[in-house]
Amino acid sequence: SLKKEVNLVMHGEETDLDKNLVEALADPLVHLVRNSVDHGVEAPDVREKAGKPRAGTVTLSAEQEGDHILLSIVDDGAGMNPDVLRRKAVEKGLYDQDAADRLTDNECFNLIFAAGFSTKDQISDVSGRGVGMDVVKTKIGQLNGQINIMSEQGKGTSIIIKVPLTLAIMPTLMIMLGDQSFALPLVNVVEIFHLDLTKTNIVDGKECIVVRDKVFPLFHIKRWLVHGAAGQAEPENAHVVIVAMGTKQVGFVVDQLIGQEEVVIKPLGRALQGTPGMAGATITGDGRIALIIDVPSLLQHYG
Repeated sequence: SLKKEVNLVMHGEETDLDKNLVEALADPLVHLVRNSVDHGVEAPDVREKAGKPRAGTVTLSAEQEGDHILLSIVDDGAGMNPDVLRRKAVEKGLYDQDAADRLTDNECFNLIFAAGFSTKDQISDVSGRGVGMDVVKTKIGQLNGQINIMSEQGKGTSIIIKVPLTLAIMPTLMIMLGDQSFALPLVNVVEIFHLDLTKTNIVDGKECIVVRDKVFPLFHIKRWLVHGAAGQAEPENAHVVIVAMGTKQVGFVVDQLIGQEEVVIKPLGRALQGTPGMAGATITGDGRIALIIDVPSLLQHYG
C-alpha cells in the first residue's frame, strides 16, 4: 500500500535463540522492520533522484556475543534529521527550546522511543497504530536488554538491540481484579470454576466453599490488592481459582479470567519493592502492566 520497493536481507538465521526469547522479540522486531519500511525507506522516485537504487534495503541480522544476542535492523533510507526531532520534542512539550538545543544528535534519535512521539504526520497501515516505538523499548527493557539507534541523513538508520540469551519466564494464569490485571503462577493453580457467591458457607467465622465434599477457605483477593475495593459490593457470580501451597488449598475469588500467558518476570521498582504478596511485574501481550502474585507470601500477610 506504500508503493515502495524494498528488499529484506537476513543475516545470522542460524543464531540459536531461547524459544521464549524468540516469542518475546517477535512483535518488537516486526514493528521495527515495518517502521524502517514506512518511515525510513523513501519512495522509488525520491531514491532515484538521490542517486540511490529504486529499491530500498532493510537488513535484519542476528549474532551471538558472549551471553548476549545482538540484533540489528539497518535501512538505507532517508535517515533522520536531528533538528526535526528537536523541534518535535519542543512541540510535544518533552523539552523546552534550550534543553532541546543541547541534545546531542544521538539523544535526538533516541527520542523516537519516547511515549507518544511520532514524527510522521500521517499514519499508514504498515507500521500500524497498535504498538508504538515506546512499547518496543519497554519490551526490550523487560528482557533486560538495550536498544540503540544511529542515523545519518540521506544514508539510513540502524537500530541495534542487545538482549541476554536467557530469560526468567513463568507460565501464569492472567486474571482481572476490577480493571487491573494480575498474573497467578500456574504452578500454584489447581483448578478453576464458576461460582455463585450466594452459595458460600461460613465455617468458624470464615467464608468457605464446599466442592466435591472438600472445604476450601475463600479469599476475596481484590480487597487486598485493589485500592478502594474493600467497600464495594461483591458481584453474585465470580470465578474461583483454587490455589495450592504445599498441602494447603484455598480459593481465590477473581472477577475475570483472561487465560494462560507465559510472562517475563521483572523485579518490582523501588516504589513497590517489598510489597507483600507480589513476586514481580510483567507487561502483557497487549501492553498492560500486570503484577505477578506470590501466593504463599500473599496468604501469609493477609490470610
